[in-house]
Amino acid sequence: MTDEQPTANIETLRFRLRERAKAFAQSEIATLSGLQEQEKPPEDLWRAFGVTGMTSIGLAPEYGGDGGDLRAMAQVGEAIAAEGGNLGLAGAWMARQLCSRLHIYEYGTDEQKERYLPRLAAGLSTPCFAVSEPGAGAHPKHLKTEAVRDGDHYIVNGEKAYLTNGPISDLILLMAITGVVEGRKQYSIFLVPRETPGIEETEGVKIDFLKPSCHCGMRFTDVRVPADALLGPEGDAFATFSLPMRKVEDAISAANKAGAYRFQINQLGREVAACDLDKEALAELGSLAAARDGLSALSYRAVELLDLDPVGNAETVEAATAAARDWIKGLQQRVEAFIERSGITPSPKLAAVTRDIVKTTSIAGGAHAIRAERRARDLMK
Repeated sequence: MTDEQPTANIETLRFRLRERAKAFAQSEIATLSGLQEQEKPPEDLWRAFGVTGMTSIGLAPEYGGDGGDLRAMAQVGEAIAAEGGNLGLAGAWMARQLCSRLHIYEYGTDEQKERYLPRLAAGLSTPCFAVSEPGAGAHPKHLKTEAVRDGDHYIVNGEKAYLTNGPISDLILLMAITGVVEGRKQYSIFLVPRETPGIEETEGVKIDFLKPSCHCGMRFTDVRVPADALLGPEGDAFATFSLPMRKVEDAISAANKAGAYRFQINQLGREVAACDLDKEALAELGSLAAARDGLSALSYRAVELLDLDPVGNAETVEAATAAARDWIKGLQQRVEAFIERSGITPSPKLAAVTRDIVKTTSIAGGAHAIRAERRARDLMK
């Protein structure tokens, strides 16, 4: 087999998966009304993700997956948002797939993979990643949930605050303290079935956007978890799971937002079609339209760099996702000004996707500011 053949094969696969996602979003998401007002994904729709093959994307063929890489996942997420017009669903899909690919496939034992991945690929299971805690966010110094060894089990006590897909999950990837070495907390990840005794759903962090993506908190009281539920090495979970997850999540989230922006501008064009726009307004709308492909290209490049060398390209990926975030933030200010100038009242779909883009862009503003400050100090050395 030539060097060119594998490249041609994966490009063909990415194209096929992207087209599948477009067709799915057009037929299963775009046709539904009122999604942006619902607290959870409709059961039929969530099931359809599995039936139509959306949940196999990014997973290995031996477990029922399609074998797509991160670039394929980014293109699919972008297509779901662009064609379906719902950023929340694209994020809910992404969270599901990243738990499966980045965590269980990468670090699971053979037994864990055989147990969980086929069901995940078929859409018969929904995982959630439990890291953040009330009043602490995901900051490693402030997390308190503990897992104490007790023979061939761990006893877990603590509370988590912001679990994407938590209310509809049946599997929890739970991060907990399993020791302290020289004053530093050591974290581990456990695969915990939702029906395990001692788990109580709480309200968690309430948000009024990204619907019908759903979130909740969870309280763990003397939850007994078998030792073989440990996912990956004990004590190194923050570096192994949380930090890489953040980079991949930021990059694919940028692709999702690029898709949502594409939908936003396409919808805006339809809604101002009857307006008598002057030359200046037409030029501004055209400039906003050009940014659709620019954002898509920038977000795709960030994910491509992760696929090629996640460690060596880490800083460039962070810079690319930061640039995409700043760009779309500025674009939203221009969109808002354009809508006001045109005099239209945005439709519910346009208003919802605009709200979701604006509010998700402001998430973790403190962390983004810290990274920006670090780049500034490096620049001034």
